Parts: sequence; structure tokens; C-alpha cells
Amino acid sequence: MQTDRHHLRTGFSTGACVSAVILAAFRSYTTPQFHEELTQTLLFPDGQQRLLTLLEVHPGFASIIKDGGDDPDCTHGAEIYARLRPAQIDELGEHDYLVSNQHSCHVILRAVEGIGLCTRLGLDCERNHWAINIGPRQMLQANLPQVPGCFLAEIGVKQGEELAHKTLNPRLGIQGGISILGTTGLVRPFSNEAYIATIRICLRSINLSGGTQAVLCTGGRTQKTAQSILQHLPETAFICIGDFIQDSIQAAQQQHINHIILSCMPGKLCKYAAGFQNTHAHKVDQAMHLFSEVYHSLLDHTRSAQPEISSHSSIRQALEYVEPQLIIPLYRAFCKLAYEHFSTWAPGITVRFLICDFDGTLLLDIIHSSDPHQPCHP
Repeated sequence: MQTDRHHLRTGFSTGACVSAVILAAFRSYTTPQFHEELTQTLLFPDGQQRLLTLLEVHPGFASIIKDGGDDPDCTHGAEIYARLRPAQIDELGEHDYLVSNQHSCHVILRAVEGIGLCTRLGLDCERNHWAINIGPRQMLQANLPQVPGCFLAEIGVKQGEELAHKTLNPRLGIQGGISILGTTGLVRPFSNEAYIATIRICLRSINLSGGTQAVLCTGGRTQKTAQSILQHLPETAFICIGDFIQDSIQAAQQQHINHIILSCMPGKLCKYAAGFQNTHAHKVDQAMHLFSEVYHSLLDHTRSAQPEISSHSSIRQALEYVEPQLIIPLYRAFCKLAYEHFSTWAPGITVRFLICDFDGTLLLDIIHSSDPHQPCHP
């Protein structure tokens, strides 16, 4: 059954929510009656005004529950708040941002709870500053009132530090909380752009910090295996790419990272060998035809009977019927085919494959490269 995208709700980013509560705190500070109105109109980067529903408003204070629409992430339902008061420019702290408009309205933007601190270069927030990306800061700037003066906006996300453990923030070098994100202010249903953008940011950060290798992992188990083998690499070198293999490999090369270590399981490997650019189950099948074709090419053709592998519904099931002595040759063949596709997406790239069993056990460690002097084994 196909979901009708036209009936899916668009949500609001954490950046839009922060702008909304700061603006509401402004209005409630200057207009005491505003606390009776639990809505805030906000100008978005597309030039449209939209109405956000607030949770609570008091003079100098407002809060909101983040609504991610029909594409919710771990921040969906989080409570975001802002406290506002008059301030002096010299109250600007080393981690704070100063956001100003043409009407001489200056806002010191300071995190007080649940928002991380950026500790690395290459992100969309400045190093040694709160993890509030440039998009949300620009959105706030576009919405500041025509009220001259300096104000301190203290913003927070309740339980933000706990939520951050469900994100890539610890690996990105953002400590102590979530990031305030959003280039458009909107969260569009079933959009993968945000995840791919995060992968690109991770790779850019590796490049800017002088790294030459990236470890692309398809999930938690493959990452754990890779980390146990590559203990000399920093945690920030390991990136969970999910299904986005082509985007990740091309993004790595764009950041001048031409040595990739790819940690995956047999099912993903077979899809790579088939040339799938995105391996999501809703987008592609299990590539059983290719599995069967490669398997039969490895068999002794003098046999009178050859099992029909392609009738199985999954790679994992089919592997149970493959002779033990053919398992590693099968994976080697898939790695070779996968590299042929990867090298067309990113010419000249070197890929070290770490093939993991379904329990995380390492099965094969092999390198493919266009360099004839590059050894096949690490």
C-alpha cells in the first residue's frame, strides 16, 4: 500500500521553534496581554508566514512543543523554551551568538539547557559556540522586531542532553545536548535530505580536522565491529550512513577523502554488488538474482544438481544453503562487483571492505583500489 504524500503533515524544525519562542517572549515582554495568545506568526525563509502553536507564554518567557509533522525524529515532542530580558552588549559570553537586525535590535543568544556546545570545525555552527546552526540564526534575524536595544535570550530544550544520545551529535563533536537545526524551518514528510546533509557535515569535519580516512558503517553492529578493529581511529571517523551509499561515497570524495573503509553485512553487500545507489528495502529488492548468479558461477559445474538459491526471500536465508567453503569466495566476488560500481561513482577511490556476520563477527577484510600497487589485504 502506498502512502499518499499529499495527506502528510509538514512539521517545524528546532530552529523554527527557537525563533517562535524568542519572538513570543519579545511580544509578551512588551505586550503583557500577549500571554493570552498561544500562537506565534513566523516568517520563513521561503517568504511565507506560518502560525506556530505555543505551549505557554508569560512576560519574558515562552515555550513550545516541537511538532515534527509526519516525519518525526527524536526531537519530536521536545519542549523548547526561551527567557528574555534587557541586557548589555558586554554580557556576550564566549559561547554566545549576537544576532542583530537593521533596526539596532541586538539579541545575545545563549543556551542554558539541553543544547550542545560545538567543539569541532566544519559544522554549521562555530567552534566553541552553542550548537545553533546558521540557518536558525538567520531565521531569527529576519524575524526580530523593530525594537532598538540589547536583549539576552536564554534558550533551552528539556531533556535535550538525553535526546542527543539518539543523534550523531557525540560523533560530530557536539557535547551536552542537541543541535538547533533547519535551513528552511520546515520538516518535510519522509525526506532523507537532513540525514544525507548530516553525513556530508561529518565528512567535511573529518577533512577540516586533517583526517584522510572515513569509516562508513551501515548500522550499530557494523560500527561496533569496525571500532573494535580500528581502535587507532578517533570516534569522529565512524559515520553511520544507513542506506545512502552513493551519496556517502561521493560526498567523501568531494571532501578529498579517497580512502573509505566500509563496514557492512552480506545483505547490504549484495545490494552494493548489484549497483543500488540507495539500499532501502522500500526502494530495492534483495538482489537475489545476482546472489544466485554469482553463487552458481562458483559451483563445480560438473555437478548434476545445483541448488536454486534465488527462490529464497532473503540473503540471510539463502546463505544457510551455501556450502561453507564458498561463503568467503562469494563475499570476495560481491566486493569486487561493488567496487566496480563505487569507482564509477567516485573514480580513483580506495575501499577497504569489512564484511560482518549478522552478529557482528568479522568475516572478510579486503581492499579494492584502482592503484595496482595497493595490496588486496590491509
